[in-house]
Amino acid sequence: MRILYLKLKHWLIALAAAALGMNISCEMPVEYGTPEATYHVKGTVTAPNGSSVSGIKVSHRRSYHSDYSSPLDTTDAQGNYKATLNRVCLDSIRLTFSDIDSNENGSYRDTSLVVPTHDIHLSGGDGHWYQGEGNVNVNVTLTPKS
Repeated sequence: MRILYLKLKHWLIALAAAALGMNISCEMPVEYGTPEATYHVKGTVTAPNGSSVSGIKVSHRRSYHSDYSSPLDTTDAQGNYKATLNRVCLDSIRLTFSDIDSNENGSYRDTSLVVPTHDIHLSGGDGHWYQGEGNVNVNVTLTPKS
């Protein structure tokens, strides 16, 4: 009965927030019983000619409507990056790639990608709230600034 009450309560809060135009899909604090997973994200950042690009900041946005993004890593000399994310919202991961070294390796436009997580195989979960860990490989080719 208590679980039914909590589900109803959360549904009503989400409905009220949606009516007020607020996005709470990923911004709500983690509560006991909220499913989550750990994603190990890695990849390579390249220029259109295929050469690797170093000095690119890789960051993660918690929601589509948020301007806040948390930095994850910066690409190394071979254009590689890696990060670990603990996610409560299991629908997607939004990554942003930003050129922070000005013209050192060329000048590139910021690029954002949304990676759906429903196809990522998770293993090692506890069968309850912890869904497990999954590996995500995201390679990106940047567009030069004109």
